[in-house]
Amino acid sequence: MSDAASSVRLFFALWPQEEARKQLARLARRIADQCAGRCVRPENLHLTLAFIGEVDSSVVPILRQAGSAIHRTSFDLLLDKLHCWGKGSIIAAGVSQPCGELVMLVQDLQDQFSAAGIRYDTVKFVPHVTLVRNAKQEPEQEHFPEMIPPVAWTASRWSLLQSQLTPHGPVYQSLADWVLASQDSDEHHRA
Repeated sequence: MSDAASSVRLFFALWPQEEARKQLARLARRIADQCAGRCVRPENLHLTLAFIGEVDSSVVPILRQAGSAIHRTSFDLLLDKLHCWGKGSIIAAGVSQPCGELVMLVQDLQDQFSAAGIRYDTVKFVPHVTLVRNAKQEPEQEHFPEMIPPVAWTASRWSLLQSQLTPHGPVYQSLADWVLASQDSDEHHRA
């Protein structure tokens, strides 16, 4: 088997609930129209918890085990801010106040990676959902102030995803999924 065949591009992410996904997709279309950019497809909207990158496929079971070792409850997210990166070519919805539970979930993942000797992207965690890529211009400040109409969702599931890059954009395949326990439940349920 060649190196290319045994290598996979991986990350962990939260999936928005359906209503939040619809709101984010509408916002992405509006921004893309103003910036001459490409919307992220609604089915690909996610909040990255940790980016692993290109690794040998033999790492997948270790990452599944790392995810299964984490026991957290669901929590509420509020996306209410715009980020523009890469000279404005990437536009994302972010949070003005990071949620403690989200930060703890990310820290748990990083602790698991360190314990297992897994390398991961150590760039400072900035919670966001990418909405638009390849924007030709930054949003006009008067049309797109830093704050946006809030998009709320209860984070209740997260996944280990494989990203396959295609000419039409990335295709994500779930390799493992976990359910965050209900906030009023003492038990932790796993998918």
